Amino acid sequence: MIDTQVDRVSAVGQIIEVESRSESGNDQPTTDAAWGAPWLRKYMSGGRTTGRLPSEVQAPWGMVLVDPHWSEIQVYEKPIPLWPTQLRPGWSITVNTQYKTPESPDELPWQLTMNAQRWESIIVPAGRFLALRYFNIINFRYTNISERVAAQRLEAIWFAPEIGRWVARESTGTFYQDVGERFHETSYRWELLDWK
Repeated sequence: MIDTQVDRVSAVGQIIEVESRSESGNDQPTTDAAWGAPWLRKYMSGGRTTGRLPSEVQAPWGMVLVDPHWSEIQVYEKPIPLWPTQLRPGWSITVNTQYKTPESPDELPWQLTMNAQRWESIIVPAGRFLALRYFNIINFRYTNISERVAAQRLEAIWFAPEIGRWVARESTGTFYQDVGERFHETSYRWELLDWK
């Protein structure tokens, strides 16, 4: 286990805000956003207490606008789906958009292809859930690493309508460098431990 993250819905309205904190005890300082976009200013401001992570912002529910789950917080040009908007096997969508990060003033390409596969009964530490398993293919460009091209993340995710969130998520990635060599990135599995 790498970390335990605690998420709490802190705002419900035109936007849904999910505040997060790490329980790893990591005392790494957080820096201010460099490029000053309103969402990044709001969610990357200094003075955070130890363990606090950037918030996720959905606008509306199920459509992410500010996504802190990547190596850098990402703000999308338009909100993109976090899970299938129609909870049925066979549903699919491809979304092309742009994103920005605190490290880059440039708009960078982001393509998400989401495919709902099947309903499964899944057991995680929080219990047994009936979940829609879906698969994401994400093609994007890195911000500050120009030699990395054709980056791709593959995700298998189990969304439980009972709680309105995923209960398990697996992610792996690859990228190509200008020299044409393929490299593998860190893989991880996220599981729901508890919910209220």
